[in-house]
Amino acid sequence: MGELIRLEAGVEHTSWNSSRTKMAAGMSDGSVHIYEPLKGTNSDYSCSNRWKAHEVAVAKLVWAPSEYGDVIACCSKDGTMSIWEEIEDAEKRDVWQLCARFADTKAPVLDLQFANCASGLKLVAAGADAHLRVYEATDVLELKHWQLQAEFANAADVREKLERVSCTDASVCWRPATDPIQQQVFVVGFQTDSPQHSIAKVWEFGEAHQRWHLVAELSSPEHDYGRINHVSWAPNIGRPYELIAVSSSNSLSIWSMDIPSGPGQRPAVKLLGYFTDHQPGEVVQAEWDMSGMTLASAGADGVVRLWQSNLKGRWEEKSRVVGS
Repeated sequence: MGELIRLEAGVEHTSWNSSRTKMAAGMSDGSVHIYEPLKGTNSDYSCSNRWKAHEVAVAKLVWAPSEYGDVIACCSKDGTMSIWEEIEDAEKRDVWQLCARFADTKAPVLDLQFANCASGLKLVAAGADAHLRVYEATDVLELKHWQLQAEFANAADVREKLERVSCTDASVCWRPATDPIQQQVFVVGFQTDSPQHSIAKVWEFGEAHQRWHLVAELSSPEHDYGRINHVSWAPNIGRPYELIAVSSSNSLSIWSMDIPSGPGQRPAVKLLGYFTDHQPGEVVQAEWDMSGMTLASAGADGVVRLWQSNLKGRWEEKSRVVGS
């Protein structure tokens, strides 16, 4: 297997666009680098653009849905967020311009994700204070204007809301779009030593009351899930239920969540698989393929494992890739 991209030193986070034709890298000096194939090739990638996005390290960055053009949101370790858009300047060169900068967060942003909803373009940010903030573009043709749609604690009850929590990392994943009018739903997990806040939670926007409410918690009393590193929502092609994977410090868990038949109903949640195969290392990340039928998990043990459901509905390891 040949080398695809050679990155410069100081990379903090990377993200591919939806078509896998461009990759963005957030750097420790606060800059963003864009990598894409050289003209006339499909595999020789080089840095085509770079700019200073923040004064300190870029912690994470993410691409907007492709229908909005080449748009990136990134969060910095100084607690600020910014949105950038690729445009063509007067000399026909591709340049990246600043669309918006958010400095109203009360705690450093640990993760952020775009969602493409029927009502427009939204961005959810998970903060180190275990709060979620949802921003919405007021005009999708002019991404300079954003408004804070909602801010709420990632808490199931009043006791959790009153608890002071400090989080070191977070992971957010929206439910992949299957139709233009589906409900806005996302799953989030925080990395914290607080047991109650270490549970992955599913939030849904209720159109009737115009607010976000908790619809599910991915937890079962018979297992210890440790600190959450990553959450991933599977694409759904015809299944009557959803699949969500949770990667944590000591396990990989796979959950099913029924789709409610009517508004106001809470979905039924079931644990389909709990795996500790990556121990003694952590499960760093897990991602679904485009069909939502195969899950790849990467562990600190240097192994990537591929998981599939057998004919009896049990999830099992099908193959693995061991690092050299």
